[in-house]
Amino acid sequence: MVNSLWKSGLAVALVVAYALASHFALILPGGKTIAAVLAVGVPAIIAMVWLFQWVFNGLKSKAAKPLPVVLKVLASSAIAIVPIVTLLYLTWPLMLANADALYFVQHVGTNGLLAWVFGQTLSQGATPLIVTFAKMVHPVLPKEIEIYARKVTIAWTWFFILTCGVSVILYFWAPLPAWSAFAILLQWPSVVLFFIGEYLLRKKLFKKFDHATLKQGFDAYRQSQNKSINAAKAE
Repeated sequence: MVNSLWKSGLAVALVVAYALASHFALILPGGKTIAAVLAVGVPAIIAMVWLFQWVFNGLKSKAAKPLPVVLKVLASSAIAIVPIVTLLYLTWPLMLANADALYFVQHVGTNGLLAWVFGQTLSQGATPLIVTFAKMVHPVLPKEIEIYARKVTIAWTWFFILTCGVSVILYFWAPLPAWSAFAILLQWPSVVLFFIGEYLLRKKLFKKFDHATLKQGFDAYRQSQNKSINAAKAE
């Protein structure tokens, strides 16, 4: 329990530190280089780690003759690192000159993608995303809870759409510090507040229902993902 709290606290501290560093690097004179490094550094590292794992697992499973681990690591590292580093090198002057645009594209792109992820589950015949999440904890949902979960899916969709809209308005028609404060500093706090507000509303509306905590929801989601991965491996 203590270990879990420590890890959660560290993760929150890192997110806060990254947001503060990005915000002040972006708005203070002489900070554009740091801002650009922060903007592309984290996505680049994530991309390299993912590509390394994908190539390494591919070499491990598809090679007719097992390769030595050292060769697999070297090959995977080269394929994962060289293309991304080369791309960053070639585009660095452009990214440095448009550091604020990097954050803008990331912010609008991320929220737009999330709006699509939630919204496309609202089409006829599809299962709303929050209903899917709820059924991971409660396989059989009361009808009123299922209706409520669909409304929450709609609310999240509009939350991300409105976030995109406000981001565009502030970026083009407000000072950069105002946009940065909204997009970089307030993004995660607003999501957390939405989570908390929805949870409190749900407990008030459905007092007799056995509501899952946020941790129980994450545990159920992780278990569902693990089952899907194991099923895919079995095939």
